[in-house]
Amino acid sequence: MITQEVISEIYKSYNKPCKNEEDLNLPYFVELLRPHHRLTVDDMEVVVESEEEFSPFRRFLKRGLYAVLEFDRNVAFVFQSHILFFSKRDSNMSVHFRPAEKKRRSIFDAIFGRGEDDIDL
Repeated sequence: MITQEVISEIYKSYNKPCKNEEDLNLPYFVELLRPHHRLTVDDMEVVVESEEEFSPFRRFLKRGLYAVLEFDRNVAFVFQSHILFFSKRDSNMSVHFRPAEKKRRSIFDAIFGRGEDDIDL
């Protein structure tokens, strides 16, 4: 089972795009997911043909992939701001969005009295 702790560790461990495309091992994962997901890979992108034409997750650039990880029931495609989980048992796909980090208050904000609760009017 993929818990919130596992997801947090994925984001922490894979925080930069993969430098070597061969390390992603995309042909292996395309074959692994073939029974339930129609994925095609070309020079620049991966297309999830089983998704609707206008889905924002239908196609993505390979250069944006940080990692591809295999779990018991899922394969995770890790990006900077989200993770796509493809089920190995059925055609389900789920997305986890990385929570926005809280903005730190700068010394200038403290000096000039700009706080977190200030509203621009």
